[in-house]
Amino acid sequence: MTSDKCRLREAFAGRAAAVPFFEEVIEQRPAEAVLGRAVGGDTRRMAVADHVELAQRLGLDAVAAHTGGWLGGGTYAEASDGSTHYVGGAAGAGEELVAEPFDPGEAREAVRRYVEGARGTGIGVMAWLPGIITGPAIALGYEALALALHDAPKMIEQACDLQLTRTSQALAAAVEAGADFVAMGDDISDRNGPMMTPEMLRQLWLERAQTITAEARRRSIPIMLHCCGHLGAVLPLAIAAGFDALQPVAGCNDVPAILAQARGRITVAGTVDVGSVLVRGTPDQIREVVREHWGAYGPKGFVIGSNHSLNDAVPGANVRALAAAVAELRGG
Repeated sequence: MTSDKCRLREAFAGRAAAVPFFEEVIEQRPAEAVLGRAVGGDTRRMAVADHVELAQRLGLDAVAAHTGGWLGGGTYAEASDGSTHYVGGAAGAGEELVAEPFDPGEAREAVRRYVEGARGTGIGVMAWLPGIITGPAIALGYEALALALHDAPKMIEQACDLQLTRTSQALAAAVEAGADFVAMGDDISDRNGPMMTPEMLRQLWLERAQTITAEARRRSIPIMLHCCGHLGAVLPLAIAAGFDALQPVAGCNDVPAILAQARGRITVAGTVDVGSVLVRGTPDQIREVVREHWGAYGPKGFVIGSNHSLNDAVPGANVRALAAAVAELRGG
């Protein structure tokens, strides 16, 4: 199946594009089902050659090259309220929260390997940048972050400033290495809404995000915001921040309402539900959903993809069905 980064570039510019297709992460089990051999982890960990071949087989228009960035050793575990999120991070105090170094050279090398690996394939390279809120949140754990926002707001502001520096350095390194796109991964919302008040998000996140998008524009590289969760408060912030695209639209959202609000203002990527049709659906059902979404939301400012990632619960046959549905819309 053909890949063409130009489709994604046109979509990010808000122009009509011939069914762009993108996935941030494909986990190990579906990747191995598609490739027919063992790989060393999901697409964040497998060999670049395996990731590129997987993208070619599926017809993806870009691969995500994760640049690292500091996340402070947080542990994804059960919190005291019974929910599961990042708890007990390595940063127990303000000094630890801001002391960890970041080497942009590692980010540059990670992207360079992908640029070399994708050369001549038509596949774009999307450098994945560390998020401004995500780093401190994971480093502290979400409960500790919530307390620190009240008890030590200056410490959080300092941590976000440092994370902004890391993100800026990663962006510059990615562009120098030849990335075609950049994405900032910042989960500032969960299924219930933003992790802090919209007013606090504006104060803590918006201006810093605008700094990153301005740098991307100066370097003439499209930039996408990745944010899981409910987008009611996030969508207007993403637009105000100047992102070219927002990904994904998780199942907790009113998808038609989000797409209607976004139309003509920001490109939206990733609406095909993992929790229902991609895990439990038939190939025919997947084909119908893809056609329905493309008919309703394309061809301008819309990118086909899952609404989270192609995780291990998605059967390999359904990953192939998703790709086949895209190829059918492309006329292939």
